[in-house]
Amino acid sequence: MAETEWSESERLDQCLSLFARHQRRLSLFISSLLPNPADADEVLQETNIVIWNKFDQFDPDRPGGDFLAWAFRIASLQVRDYKRRRSATATFSPLVLDQLAATWLAEQPLLEARREALSLCLSKLPDEDRSLLEDCYAPGSKVAHIAKRLSRTATSVYRSLRRIRHVLAACIDRQLAGES
Repeated sequence: MAETEWSESERLDQCLSLFARHQRRLSLFISSLLPNPADADEVLQETNIVIWNKFDQFDPDRPGGDFLAWAFRIASLQVRDYKRRRSATATFSPLVLDQLAATWLAEQPLLEARREALSLCLSKLPDEDRSLLEDCYAPGSKVAHIAKRLSRTATSVYRSLRRIRHVLAACIDRQLAGES
């Protein structure tokens, strides 16, 4: 849309709404291209600034007017510029960056459906299983320590985790099959 069609307040509301909806996916996309978290955070911030500054050029009614696709394209360019500035020895070509952005975008509906199914399936787990998962996947957790606290063997905890993963996978498959 042309900048004159939105008041500054409407522009801010629209941009912030789209940012909130897509920020996590944009962050994950950039992180997949820049494995160093500090580099990815820096490029994400640069990308956010560019998106904000160019938001008046975004037209949702134009063919291809998908905000996430537009944001991924900007992020690809920001990653390319960042790598050029840093003179990284191993960089992706512009074509590869564009292909990665297209692939990420194409996979988003399936990934989002899987995330929603996982969330639903996690809520259906017995409290004990959900608690074990949370404990085992917490940052810095060690199965040996968890097993000791639960008066179990590490092997027993691993078996429980495997069983819970199978239950979750089956539940997710059922949820996704129910959607089609």
